[in-house]
Amino acid sequence: MKTIKIKFVGYWQGFDYTNKHIYKLLTKHYDVQIVENDPEYVICSVFGRPYEYCKYPQVRIMYVGENYIPDFNVVDYGICNYPIKLQDRAFYFPFCLDEFGHCESLQSKDRNYSDEILKEKIYFANFIAGHESENAIRGNFFKKLDREYKRIESVGSYLNNQPDGKRVQWDNDSKREFQSKCKFTLCFESTKHEGFVTEKITDAFYADTIPIYYGSDNVKDIFNEKAFINCADYPDFESVLAKIKELDEDDEKYMEMLRQPIFVNPSFVDDTLAAFEKYLCAIFDQPLEKAYRRSRVYAAHIEDDFLRELNGIHKKPFRSSCKMIFRKCKEKIMHIVFFIKRKNKKRK
Repeated sequence: MKTIKIKFVGYWQGFDYTNKHIYKLLTKHYDVQIVENDPEYVICSVFGRPYEYCKYPQVRIMYVGENYIPDFNVVDYGICNYPIKLQDRAFYFPFCLDEFGHCESLQSKDRNYSDEILKEKIYFANFIAGHESENAIRGNFFKKLDREYKRIESVGSYLNNQPDGKRVQWDNDSKREFQSKCKFTLCFESTKHEGFVTEKITDAFYADTIPIYYGSDNVKDIFNEKAFINCADYPDFESVLAKIKELDEDDEKYMEMLRQPIFVNPSFVDDTLAAFEKYLCAIFDQPLEKAYRRSRVYAAHIEDDFLRELNGIHKKPFRSSCKMIFRKCKEKIMHIVFFIKRKNKKRK
């Protein structure tokens, strides 16, 4: 069995690579050694200090679940949420397939629910978010539905409306337990981009609730359009509200949607993981020197050097640095405005 030395770079504190599909699939074929020094391959993401992976000259494989497109000038391969085609360098891996999204459990889920499940639905709907989405779509829809029809339980940190500030957690059963008590779940992505389908919709299916989805148009290529409310299928949010009311007020129609098969292709998860496994083996089966794909000379090399130096400048986390820069710019602007006003006053 071939030995491969890997280093994970740019992931969050407490990151458990052993739960990731990429690690599980690689260990089926290789003796995988996770090392701190002298790796042969760097598997990287966008958390932590920006462009930290540029410090490593080895073969770079970006494996990211965020709404981020890998820069193929500085990475060799990109595994991401966007259906990019670039020779053998890119693989579309929708984040809903990550272990957070329970996709493997959904593939064998029994949807033949009894009408008795309605007795468990003590809440109308839930909304779980940590921040506003692009163009404020997420917050605006929540406020509209909550104000114009029925109360929505917001149990995330954003727009939390619980009397005691109660929040559910993504890394334990509290999210599923709460969602299972709701008829509907608002599943609005943070941004609308083709291919960006996260665990929000699969979490809703996993908790036996009907997703109200807003996001990527290709969601219908993965999930059965009869099993959820897709906002893109309606001309405006007024029409979406009308559909929600129709299902909420008609138990028979609600149960008909709840019992629908989840996937367009019943073997979607197995098929995607099999393709992913084949993609990974094509990278690691070739001789190490032939695994590089990025250019390592001239313009690409200049960019790589620049990003590596930029990483060295950021002594603090990226967000903190941005806030500091913004604050200093604001102070400078206010300072200039003050002197302009004082100068104009003197002229008068």
